Amino acid sequence: MKLLLYCTKSNKKLFYDVVSQKYRYGLNGKNDKFNSLNGKIVAECDFEVEEIEKSFEDTLFTTKTLGGFALQSRSCLNANELYKYQPNYAIHIKNLHIFDEPKRLYLTNKDNENGDAIHNAPQNMMKCWFDGEKYILISIRPEWLCKILNGEKTIEVRKKVLKEMMQDG
Repeated sequence: MKLLLYCTKSNKKLFYDVVSQKYRYGLNGKNDKFNSLNGKIVAECDFEVEEIEKSFEDTLFTTKTLGGFALQSRSCLNANELYKYQPNYAIHIKNLHIFDEPKRLYLTNKDNENGDAIHNAPQNMMKCWFDGEKYILISIRPEWLCKILNGEKTIEVRKKVLKEMMQDG
């Protein structure tokens, strides 16, 4: 099973800057030349999930494979941000494949064409079918997705994950 990365909608947009050849976040002009990736599925990836362990009065966050500083660095969150969010899971993003053309949010929740169509992104994540394959669709804010697409962020932290992610991931 793989993840589909969905860019949530925002007043500021995520876009690919052809000059710098990087993803950028922040423009909100209606007349600029960049196509917004907000509200679209922009990538797929493999993943692994680890439980986050809290120690030292919940001020240090680690996993079985990552110390506190590695978790902070790879999630692009500092200790205070992790403490405020209190995540329970670290999703390791692997083998990121960015789509040449972002995909519109039209998926099914069954393995056939007659399944109920999904037109609204989930608040967190959900199972879905895409091109005949089972995926997990995960919603990510554009500022964080920008860091993932540029290779700066390789860990997404969440309070909850689907049980299938723990078994298949």
